[in-house]
Amino acid sequence: MIFTTGFLRRFLFGLPIEGMDKFWKEFPGSETEARKQLRLSSNAFISGYNTALEVGLSHIILSELQSFDINLRGFAYEGVGMGLIMIDYTSLGRESKFQKFVDQNPNHSSLAHIGVGFAMSVLNRDIEKSLAPLDPMQRWWAMDGYGFYNGIFKWKQTTEKQIVPKKVSGYALRAFDRGLGRSIWFLFSADISKIVNQLQKFPESRRADIWSGIGVASTYAGGVSEETLRDLKAAAGEYASYVSLGSTQAANARYFSNNIVEHNDLACSVHCGMSAESAAKLTIKVMEELKVDPNEKVFVEQPIYETYRETIRRQFIEMPVAV
Repeated sequence: MIFTTGFLRRFLFGLPIEGMDKFWKEFPGSETEARKQLRLSSNAFISGYNTALEVGLSHIILSELQSFDINLRGFAYEGVGMGLIMIDYTSLGRESKFQKFVDQNPNHSSLAHIGVGFAMSVLNRDIEKSLAPLDPMQRWWAMDGYGFYNGIFKWKQTTEKQIVPKKVSGYALRAFDRGLGRSIWFLFSADISKIVNQLQKFPESRRADIWSGIGVASTYAGGVSEETLRDLKAAAGEYASYVSLGSTQAANARYFSNNIVEHNDLACSVHCGMSAESAAKLTIKVMEELKVDPNEKVFVEQPIYETYRETIRRQFIEMPVAV
């Protein structure tokens, strides 16, 4: 057997899909239709990650990505993002495979950046140094991924005990909590009562961003009924506008990836009162009116990305809750 560099990378850092079954069995949620859909999503992520580790940035990556069902393809892009940045972080190469991939696939940039956060957490990377080279409008998706990773693989600490990793502070905590919110949707299998009960254990200062992450997950992943989505929106109460905001972010990612599916439209109709395409175009309009400094420092009081998010959220503050 010939042990290639890619084979060794996968051997050292790869994630067996079967190994994820152990985590699913330990999660507090039950085996519902929503969880079955979420399990497929995690499998797509792992497959994309392992492939990227093994083949690096090659033509095989794109053909592999196109082989995924349109509903799962985005999760595979996240995995590829993680795999390529892992190569960057652990090799001596000067050219970033991750950045080259993003430059070649700009419509999947947000998804790929989520994978960066996974790698940051796995390798215990310095947050500021890792985020600094990234685009100011994309770097916070990496922290979102950081939060999601901790919410899934360290859920007893981050979710049950509400412990914040020592290195996470300032605005990075807000982005972390959005990823944590997405993980909570997975952990509790979209069970609204269990999700609400868990969120009440978090400090009030963290709940808005967690709800925003739940809005992303409930729109992007699918596997739930209109009734469940309406129950979610009602349960959010004063945080309903954050759920709507999260929903627009999921719509944005789906729109640019050209893979909007039926459940995206359903979720956006409930959370935002519009189609997924319209929600995405709302985010684009807001973006076009912003002046983004490509050299913005990581830790500033109000990142331009938060200005973008808050401008969108204001559109939904007065929106009535559908019942």
